Amino acid sequence: MRFFQIPGLILTLLCFTLTLVHAQEEGKVHIGGYGSIRYEANDLDNQVNTFTFRRFVMTTYVPITGRLSFLSELELERFRLLELEKKTEGESGVTVEQAVEGTGGSEISLEQAWLQWELSSALRFRAGGILVPLGRFNINHDDNIWMFPRRSLVDRGAPVLPVKSAWDELGMGFNGRFMVGEQAQLSYEMYVVNGMVLDVEVENKYRTRIDEGMKRVAELKFEPFTGSFSSDAKEAKALTGRLALSPTLGTEVGLSGYYGRYTPQYLPAEQVGSVGVDFLINRGSLALEGEYIYTSMGDVRSVASAFAGQVQNQVAEVVLEDPDGPGIEDEIEVALSGLSDSRQGYWLEARYAFSPAFLRGTVLGQEEQPLWYLGARWEQVWYNNLVQEAAFADGALSEFVTSDRQVNRLSLGLTFRPTPLVGFQLAYERTWTADGQSLADVVNFLAAEPDEDVAQAFLFGVTFGF
Repeated sequence: MRFFQIPGLILTLLCFTLTLVHAQEEGKVHIGGYGSIRYEANDLDNQVNTFTFRRFVMTTYVPITGRLSFLSELELERFRLLELEKKTEGESGVTVEQAVEGTGGSEISLEQAWLQWELSSALRFRAGGILVPLGRFNINHDDNIWMFPRRSLVDRGAPVLPVKSAWDELGMGFNGRFMVGEQAQLSYEMYVVNGMVLDVEVENKYRTRIDEGMKRVAELKFEPFTGSFSSDAKEAKALTGRLALSPTLGTEVGLSGYYGRYTPQYLPAEQVGSVGVDFLINRGSLALEGEYIYTSMGDVRSVASAFAGQVQNQVAEVVLEDPDGPGIEDEIEVALSGLSDSRQGYWLEARYAFSPAFLRGTVLGQEEQPLWYLGARWEQVWYNNLVQEAAFADGALSEFVTSDRQVNRLSLGLTFRPTPLVGFQLAYERTWTADGQSLADVVNFLAAEPDEDVAQAFLFGVTFGF
């Protein structure tokens, strides 16, 4: 019998770290990372108060030569344990037993992994897993640099981005920066990538029923996902880029975009296009930051119709008769999710930094650069023709229901930073949509009931970087 227990990929990271430490002795490798932990108290009926280890990200940067460098980020999101047990026996035939155990809601992902060749500061070639430069947040998403212990609606909670942040794609292209006049700086990123795709998530459920036997349900949910790091299912590429002007230190205005096919090869071609505008203004102790994103997914009804022609039926059932019992029923459910003709949204965040004189000399004023931040963030997202239900039978749409939806959120917070890379965050947030329209239809972070259109939460977060 072979048995492997890998809590938090400790073994893998340990071996990786030992290799890096050896390399670092030669002055070649820099190791860093960030993470965040959150406690949330929510007033929704089915959302329990809980601690959450949001994520831990290990970053590695390697300056191979003066012009060649490599960067990677490995993310463990809400992850603690992965356990695999496998057993093979050869008595009276071959018997194979395998059990997989892991923590629910966990994710392991490669956020970035790219090689860069700097021909000059104005022209750098980059290839690999690249963060899509759509909006300011996606390329600056590290938890420890933000004030609030929850990411924005536009980028994560009710995503206007074609794929929720942190969104990376496999591809290559160029980036760089150069001076404009005596103090202004212009920077750019432009890449060709495999691009996002309508892909499937498979979920298996096993239900026991009194006097009715066992029911096995396989749910196939087709929704937008990050593009493949293997072979592209679309045979089409996407183009993405961002242009940013920084007229003075601490001030920046950016314009970004993304365009490419998102339907797989077995469906008619449909394009997704996004455009974003973002800004950052720092004036002494006051900072103002914001982002607006608009995304169009074309005619999602035509996508659903073509999809129905491929899968034929939304639900398929097979009953296996059992002479000694009620039998086993297999059911396959197919659904489309996360599609809308268009969507748009924005967030605005204001922060004020201060250092109370009466705390100097106390335990709260003894670190290197202790600062307090008061802040507020206002967010709105609109969906146009968001798919609520798409039913199909005999290869045709039998029901197609869409609606226009809106979601809003106001967050107020106080953050203490004993040092710039560490923050202790306290926040109140109120999230709501139109009366009678459930939050569950438009956000992915709340377990709302059909009649719950308002949610209030108190959050306490700890975030760190190194």
